[in-house]
Amino acid sequence: MTKRLFAALFAVMLILSVAILPASAEATYGYKLDDAADVLNANEESKLLSTIQDVSEKCKCNLAFVTVKDLNGASFSHNGTTRDYADMYYETAYGKNTDGIVVLLVLNNGKGKRDIYISTSGKCIKRLSDSERESIFDDALDNHSPDSKGYYDFLNAIAVDIKGAVVPHVKWYMLPLSFLIAFGIAMLILMFLKKQLKSVEMQRGAVNYVRPGSMNVTAARDSYLYSTVSRTARPKDSGSSSHTSSGGGSHGGGGRSF
Repeated sequence: MTKRLFAALFAVMLILSVAILPASAEATYGYKLDDAADVLNANEESKLLSTIQDVSEKCKCNLAFVTVKDLNGASFSHNGTTRDYADMYYETAYGKNTDGIVVLLVLNNGKGKRDIYISTSGKCIKRLSDSERESIFDDALDNHSPDSKGYYDFLNAIAVDIKGAVVPHVKWYMLPLSFLIAFGIAMLILMFLKKQLKSVEMQRGAVNYVRPGSMNVTAARDSYLYSTVSRTARPKDSGSSSHTSSGGGSHGGGGRSF
């Protein structure tokens, strides 16, 4: 019971050792909700903005959600496509090649449909893969369709899924530092346990641990039955494709029409 208690204590301390690491100076990331298409009411805007802020802080990246009626009348130049509109919106708001994501909803793409597009920049190009992005669209369109549940549920689902897909970026020195702290805690626990073993002496053999007459083997037989080997292919991540915006910035991302 005592050993299990100390094992559990060690596991807890190991987890806490990562949580209590001194925080280094981190960059400040921006977040915003620009509902130019007016698809949300005031209460929905407040709730979605709170979610966007949480995702930005947890993922450590800039994050913007933008809705527009069409691609006309932008305050910045773009080449007329949904992709470039999203890319240039991000560059105008946060600069080129900084770490971040913009989610753009276009109510009229000029072809009688709506567009939903996710543009990634900086390290977020690799942190959000193409397959993860497509899974986010699948969930939003299949389970949170704006036609049945409204635009708040649709956009909020995308924000929540981004939070789950874009894991926080860990500094390279955090892992060895965590190990050193955990090692120090483990050594303190072992030193404490060692002091409790004053009555234990080293034994040269195992005679004292064997009950007389308990190890008599009268018969033995090895029987081979069968073996089964199964193999499952490991799914491969599609990675993240990238492109250059009309403003010269590097971006990843993709979108859907619906």
